[in-house]
Amino acid sequence: MTLMILADTHIAKAISVQLRQKGVDALRLEEIADMPNNSSDKQILTYATVRGRAVLSLDDDFDVLHTEWLSQGKSHAGIFRGQSYLQGNIGIIVNNLIEYHELIVSGAGTMEDLRSQLIFIS
Repeated sequence: MTLMILADTHIAKAISVQLRQKGVDALRLEEIADMPNNSSDKQILTYATVRGRAVLSLDDDFDVLHTEWLSQGKSHAGIFRGQSYLQGNIGIIVNNLIEYHELIVSGAGTMEDLRSQLIFIS
């Protein structure tokens, strides 16, 4: 088992590259043929949820979307949300996600543990 991530369009390519090197199943929005780069956050979250992937984004819109989904009784596969100042801090984002990946790989955690969680990266 591995951490499965869908990175929002503004997430640096280097983040996905480094995550993949560490064994994370990291998919970038631009790599999905049927999802345009200008997809709405709702479309991104829906796509990720159907495929069991947590979303990685720096958009605070996901905070609102998370709350809306829970209030409607919906669940999602997890949201990792960083602050915009992290855009240039690739190492911080990668290291935070690797911690979750290692929990999953070791069996101490699962993707299910991330279900409907909004996790802030700092």
